[in-house]
Parts: sequence; C-alpha cells; structure tokens
Amino acid sequence: MSHSRQTRSIGIDPIKLALGVFVVLGVLLTVLAGYALLSSLAGGAGALPPELAMTVVFAAVLVATGAAVRRFVPQRS
Repeated sequence: MSHSRQTRSIGIDPIKLALGVFVVLGVLLTVLAGYALLSSLAGGAGALPPELAMTVVFAAVLVATGAAVRRFVPQRS
C-alpha cells in the first residue's frame, strides 16, 4: 500500500526571478542617484537644468504608463 500522494509542483521561473531582481535593483539605484543629485544641489529643485527636469518628467510618465498597463492588461498564465 502506497501512502504517497501526487503533489503539485510550483515551478520558479529563473528568468522572471532575475528580471524582478534587476528591476528592484534598478529602482533602488535610481532613487539613490536622485537623492544624491538633489542633495548636492545647493539651490534645491529650482537649480535643476532643463534637460534634467525633462528627464525626471519623462521617467515619471514612463513609471505611470507601466503602472497603468500592469493594471489593465490581463496576466498571462
């Protein structure tokens, strides 16, 4: 008599895991760089060059677009 049951295996996708790690690392490094940049400017946010301000605006739009897409696109199984 066998007492073993079929167990459902939960596979871990190494590609998704690696991408998640790199995304989190990228976000943390971006926050750290932004903090260092803003703390090094003596004039505060008004001393930002226009190019840097546009880069910040573009990054915010990119993050908002990613969040919106993640909310409305169904998950693949």
